[in-house]
Amino acid sequence: MTRLFVVTGAPGAGKSTVVPELVRLNPGNLVVMDMDELLDDHGRLLGLDITTPTAAPIWPAYNALWLRVTELIRRSGIPVLLLSPLLPAELPEGRWLHLDCPDAVRRKRLAGRGWAPGQIAEALADAAELRKHVPRSVRGDVAPERCAKSILDWIRGERFGKTLSLWGRLRS
Repeated sequence: MTRLFVVTGAPGAGKSTVVPELVRLNPGNLVVMDMDELLDDHGRLLGLDITTPTAAPIWPAYNALWLRVTELIRRSGIPVLLLSPLLPAELPEGRWLHLDCPDAVRRKRLAGRGWAPGQIAEALADAAELRKHVPRSVRGDVAPERCAKSILDWIRGERFGKTLSLWGRLRS
């Protein structure tokens, strides 16, 4: 089956911000989706708020739904890029890349969204956990176009068997 590419990142990494640039720069041979796109403005799916820790029992079903959606697209031969906050163990398929930013940037972004200090602390802990499980990273604290180009470069490299070291290249 055609490949699934997953760009993961904790809240505030820049996933939703980079989606329009990924779509704009994509030459049409890749479907770009953000896991949040199935949710309404209040974080609900089919009337259920799945964004809170109390919804944890339904998260595996939500993850399985996304995996099935990507399979339906990929069976036509079109690769999929899914932006997600998940760990590889939660969606055990695909090639993984980590969209990351410094903790100070994340803290400022989330505070700007009105997040409480406890929620921000959880997001920082999520980011630290993702760094352990998905060490290949691109920066989410650069211009969205630059970030999108780095992600698309990574996908091209993965599709053609070339491993790219993107984080170091983007530090300059």
